[in-house]
Amino acid sequence: MRREHAIFLIIIVVQAAGFGQTKEELQARRQKAFDEIKLARELMEKTTRERAGSVQQLRLLQKGINSRARLIGTLESEMRIIDEEITDTRKEIGNLLAENKKNKQEYARLVYYAYRNQTNYEKLMYILAGTSISQAYQRFKYMKYISDYRIGKAKEIEELVEALERKNEELNDLRNDKLRVLEEKDREQGELVRERGQKARMIENLKKQENQLKKEIEEKERITKELEAKIREIIEEEARKLNAKNIYAALTPEQELIGNDFRKNKGILPWPVERGIITMGFGDNEVPGLVGSSVKNNGIDIHSEPGTRVRSVFAGEVTKVFPILGANYAVLIRHGEFLTVYQNVVNVRVKIGDKVLTKENLGDAYTDEVHDVAMVHFEVWREKTIMNPEEWLSK
Repeated sequence: MRREHAIFLIIIVVQAAGFGQTKEELQARRQKAFDEIKLARELMEKTTRERAGSVQQLRLLQKGINSRARLIGTLESEMRIIDEEITDTRKEIGNLLAENKKNKQEYARLVYYAYRNQTNYEKLMYILAGTSISQAYQRFKYMKYISDYRIGKAKEIEELVEALERKNEELNDLRNDKLRVLEEKDREQGELVRERGQKARMIENLKKQENQLKKEIEEKERITKELEAKIREIIEEEARKLNAKNIYAALTPEQELIGNDFRKNKGILPWPVERGIITMGFGDNEVPGLVGSSVKNNGIDIHSEPGTRVRSVFAGEVTKVFPILGANYAVLIRHGEFLTVYQNVVNVRVKIGDKVLTKENLGDAYTDEVHDVAMVHFEVWREKTIMNPEEWLSK
């Protein structure tokens, strides 16, 4: 029976460990959403002071709305997990209470039987009735074992029930905490509705700025095409210098190792800035205020606070540093067959041929003087193939 008790305890511990891991993941997601909402609000306040109703401000507003929606969803997921754990714990407590009651009844019957049918004299006679001293001793040990076992078993079950009750209380406290947080988020639903109304008004205002928006789209497309053409030119130039059709055939063992390590870190690479939010994702992005129009993005645009430093997402070698008209400097870093691109960088602190480490400072993200907000453009290439950077960065 002690072995069964131990196995039961192991199951509880394993279940608790699994629950803790899932809970930690949800808490990390919740904290990330909180951070995104906070940063989006801070950047929104800056743009509001300088220029209300801009595309940049609208993207920041939308980012905050999306983050808040994810936050509420994460809290609801946490609540479901906690509720399931509470239900399971209550079932465990019920089973143990029933087992405990049964054992107490058995123990009571044993005591009653001993009282009615066995005197001290009879106990002694039972022991002495053994055919040998060894058997008499074994009978004595057996009687003591029965007594100790019943007492010990009852104590063990009571202690386990108390532990599970404490666990249930903790989970109830946690559930109440999450309920309070969820109620707070529900109250913020009103803020969410207000923000969505603000978004609709901003879109209507942007519709009146059609000419200005078209100019911004054309400028964005020009920068995108110029940067892409330059990167492809650099890749082809490297291949020509190495007398190879592509860079794969000419990689050194060290470069191959770096490329393999880079690939293994997909989804967990650090961000190119310490603190930032993605305001324009990879691929085609709809332009607010211009129905049916979109702008292509070969990477992601990350907005942050003034003075934000741009950093390498992985160890590698600086392949190129070059200017882009209207978009400051671009820094290319090679990681085997992979390239990472950091554009809109000022105060560049690296040069061609430099070996950089993960998170090494490359320069500063350019701060828009009108909006007082910093922005860096980030891309990931696998030779001539443009990849979605969001799939490579940590979530």
